[in-house]
Amino acid sequence: MLSIPHEISFGEIYLPPLLVVMTIAYLLAIGVSQMCGKLGWHKYIYSPAIAEFSLMVIFVEVFSQFIAIV
Repeated sequence: MLSIPHEISFGEIYLPPLLVVMTIAYLLAIGVSQMCGKLGWHKYIYSPAIAEFSLMVIFVEVFSQFIAIV
């Protein structure tokens, strides 16, 4: 059965599922980037912005398996 995306409501505010998934993924990517910085792994990353964006894309893909976005 094909799952149809529905809006996620917070009170009277309706948000599209992609916005919620991307927000969660971005916050998680920031957390992972900060953790890598505290562990000293940031010196092995050539471009931190591209690495953070790549993490966000990976997390969006993982969360989209649980929340229908398309």
